Amino acid sequence: MTGVRPPVWRRPIRIAIEMALAFALLLALDWGLTGGTGFAHVQPSPYWLPVIVMALAYGTGPGVIAAAIASGVWLTHAPGGVGERDYLDHLFHLSLPPLLWFVAAVAIGEVTMLRTARHTRLERRGRTATRNVARMTEAFDALSQTNRRLQVQVATENATLGHVIDTATRLSSDDPADRREAIVRLIALATRTEDFTCYRIVGDEARAWLRAAQAAVRRDVLPVALIERLLRRRGIVHVARRSDRAALEGIGIAAIPLYDPATHELVGCLVLHALPFAALNANRVAELTEIGTWLTPLLADTPRGSKRSARPTGLVA
Repeated sequence: MTGVRPPVWRRPIRIAIEMALAFALLLALDWGLTGGTGFAHVQPSPYWLPVIVMALAYGTGPGVIAAAIASGVWLTHAPGGVGERDYLDHLFHLSLPPLLWFVAAVAIGEVTMLRTARHTRLERRGRTATRNVARMTEAFDALSQTNRRLQVQVATENATLGHVIDTATRLSSDDPADRREAIVRLIALATRTEDFTCYRIVGDEARAWLRAAQAAVRRDVLPVALIERLLRRRGIVHVARRSDRAALEGIGIAAIPLYDPATHELVGCLVLHALPFAALNANRVAELTEIGTWLTPLLADTPRGSKRSARPTGLVA
């Protein structure tokens, strides 16, 4: 973070103070060493110093002002002797130092201003380059993290096309346990979580039918309040909706109703116990809702002797 820029008025005041101190010191030296002659017989004149310093440090303006002050002091203390020399020669002798001071102030001052402007431009470019480097570094770090996550996902992802085909093929297996395991794998691939329970309406209860590996300790029977919520909602219930949070408290993140395609009655429910909250966007909710269209027919894989009610007895839609 850059510091606060100093007020504009500070620079002229600082220049004025420095210039006043420089000429005051020279005048004091003049009175002490030469008796107040304005260093008329000293070559080069000490009044070159404030002119050159101001032009080098601050540019043309302060240099010209210093040259004007030095010229005034020089002309005030200039020696006489007009009768001893030609008038034009005397005029040239008086005007030569001020002329040289002004020329030097303009020449040096312009070079200083060009150098200062270039330095300021380079500093501005440097700050811009620093910000761009910082932004590029952040973007590179973000891309690196994304690349690492993708590499890990690709390395550990088992949902290849061949795996999906193999899992779907196992749905027609003669072994009930194999079929149930295939259903669990398909649900895990579709929901992208290993913590879920599929409940089936049996009598007046919603009892656990299939569990993922991480849902072994989840409840066996769903509370009536959640089933009533599913009947009223006629759609997925999830914690991203404030009104659904009470029904899902202590149960999970989302509950996907399973409706009989023929009678449109509730025959089961898929509860996702763990799921990133950010995953509950509109597209993800639509994908989760679609699971019910292919999962409901798989509920037919039940013992023939058990009777299943389409709607829990005593529940109000």
